[in-house]
Amino acid sequence: MEAALRLPNPSPAPLTADGRAALIVVDVQTCWWSLSPCGLARAAFPNLPQRTAALLAMARVHGVPIVHVRANYEGSPHVATMRRLNPSLNTVPILPDSEAWARERPGEPVVFKSTFDGFFRTELEACLCRMGVTRVLVCGLVTSACVLSTALGAFHRGFDVLLVEDCCADRSVARHQATVAMYADYCFRAASTQDVSELLPRLRAPSRAPQ
Repeated sequence: MEAALRLPNPSPAPLTADGRAALIVVDVQTCWWSLSPCGLARAAFPNLPQRTAALLAMARVHGVPIVHVRANYEGSPHVATMRRLNPSLNTVPILPDSEAWARERPGEPVVFKSTFDGFFRTELEACLCRMGVTRVLVCGLVTSACVLSTALGAFHRGFDVLLVEDCCADRSVARHQATVAMYADYCFRAASTQDVSELLPRLRAPSRAPQ
């Protein structure tokens, strides 16, 4: 199934250290993880907390800025439809409370969004542009929803997008793998934390601090 979803691309572009980079952490919130009644993502991706904490630590060591994107949906018009379609998945308030292992540090911007796409009617693009960012690394929850929508939002705005695949999670491994298979080497590159650990020392940190 996964192979059938991938585009035939015998010569994908190599992973390089071009551009000024930032890390976008999408929706690592208690409502999607520790307080989620269904617990599907926790069961399918038990190593997400440790891997995400390690990724954030690496970014901080190498001076790659981190922008945290959080869902704050309780006033959003799509929530009623989402709950009607998925009554068992959205039974707790969708509030922007971060998991402790992905919490922002002083000086790290937090952008609040009202839809799946972290760029839609938010300050995310302006924040990245102020820092001179041309490449974004993306991780978080949920791969097939807000992570994908935000990665595509970055792609549509001309950013080079690198999805840190093993720092993302979905409600099943199959959904996660299908999403990555459909869009990797098409709209973004997919990489592991090991790949990123080798890349980060060669990335150029933005010359301007976030505002």
